[in-house]
Formats: sequence, structure tokens, C-alpha cells
Amino acid sequence: MDRIGAVIAPEEAAEEPVRTRSADPIMGSTRERRRAQLELLRTLTHRELRGRYRDSFLGSAWTLLQPIAMTAVYYGLFTFLFPNNQIKNYALFILTGLVLWNFYANCLNLGTSAITGSADIVRKVWFRRELLPMAIVIANALTTAVLLLVVIPIDVVASVDAWKTVILVPILFVLLAVLCFGMACILATLNVFFRDISHLVSVILLPLFFLTPVFYSLDNFPRQPPEWVIMILRYGNPVTPYIESIRATALQGVLPGWPLLLYCALVAPLMALVGIWFLRRRDDQFAVEL
Repeated sequence: MDRIGAVIAPEEAAEEPVRTRSADPIMGSTRERRRAQLELLRTLTHRELRGRYRDSFLGSAWTLLQPIAMTAVYYGLFTFLFPNNQIKNYALFILTGLVLWNFYANCLNLGTSAITGSADIVRKVWFRRELLPMAIVIANALTTAVLLLVVIPIDVVASVDAWKTVILVPILFVLLAVLCFGMACILATLNVFFRDISHLVSVILLPLFFLTPVFYSLDNFPRQPPEWVIMILRYGNPVTPYIESIRATALQGVLPGWPLLLYCALVAPLMALVGIWFLRRRDDQFAVEL
């Protein structure tokens, strides 16, 4: 708290809650204010990373053990009990999808409580409130990037042609992180006013996991559903195009279709802009609600 207070200035006390946006209290040039916000972002990100693995013997290794364990379960289930699966490199197919899904789910779960979980800071000091969900997304992105540095080379070795397309993986992953940031901003803002949002997100993520092609392919059902059902499953779920695109370039050695690439390139920045706009429309009320 003291370190955070060192890089941002407190708001001036007021007798009555003010619903209008206060002026930026950080003195100095634009460059100095930007540097102060970046320093705060670094501090918040470090806090997220340090708090997550505090008093843990294995530390960040737990983020890899969980998808490996789930990969073993799904691989055994759909390889031995339901042996109609025809997906090549199926174990890596599942593992890559699980790493990306866990990143998405963690960003939404933790991001929803980003503002309410830092209520003491929000009430006492002024700063750009979007830095709170941004720090959570960056912290999750760093740990997931470490996992991808292990998983992606294995994918490339398993697929002869993947080295031609794997260069797109970092770009697609950054776009996925931008998507998560925008959604986290919206959910964190809603959670300030409606505290059931955090519980609702946890409930929705469970069925959404099974509607996301993590351990199956939308193009490889035993009985192929109508095309409109596939379109809803693919584009109605925000994370699906990113999982399919990253897995195609990292494991299957093919370029995603133009609809998938356009979706990834356009939806992520649009979601981020909407998220920041929505959060800033309400951020002057956060201190009162908290």
C-alpha cells in the first residue's frame, strides 16, 4: 500500500460524494504522469504474481500441472473409452487448448474482482482504475507465456509444417490478452454495482468450457450438426476463434481462415476500447459504492 501510494497522489477529501470525474492530481508533465502510471502498473502486476504463489513449494509449476492432469484425463477418456477420435496429436491438441482456456478463465474470474478486491486503494488514492484489471491480465499472460514456451516447441516438433505458421502465435496470444482485458474491465465495473456478477461468471464459465473446442474439434463431430450451429459455437463464444487460430498455427501447421483471422484482429481491440470506455464512464462512482 505504501509503495502504491508513493507513485500516485491521494484524492482530496470531500464532505459529500462527487459524481463527476476529478482532475488528474498527479503533478508534472504528461511524460511524468505516464511514467507514474506505468510504475503503478508494474507494482500491481508484481503484487499479483507474488501473492499468487506465496508460501507455495512448487510455485508457478502448479499452472502447468493442472492442464497436464486434465489432458491425461481427457486423453484417456476420448482415446480408450470413446475411441472414435480422429484428431492428430490429440494429447497436444488438448494441452494447447487447456493452457489457453485456463488463461481466459483466470483473467475473467480474477478480473471480475479486480476493483472490489482493491477497495482500500480505490477509496484512498487516484489512479487509472483500468490498471487493476490490466495488472491481472498481464500477470496471467506472463505465467501462461512461460507455459507456451514449453508447449509450443513440442507442438512444432510434433507437426512437420507448424514451423511455417508458428510465428503468428505471439500475435494471436497478445490479441487474446487484449480481449481478456476488455472483458475484465466490463465485468469488474459491473461487479462494483452488482456483487453477484463474480458468482455469475464462475457459474457461466463451467458450461462455457464444454461449449469451447478444447478437447474436441468443431470440424470433427461423429455426427456433424447443421452449419448454423457450428457458426454459433465458433463465433458466439469469444474465446473459440483464438483457441482455434493458435492451435492451427502452432500444432496443425495451417493458417486459419480469413473469417477467424479477421475476428481475432477486430474483436479484441474493439472489446478493449469498449471495456475502457465503460469503466471510465463509471469510475467516478467506485469510491462511493465501495
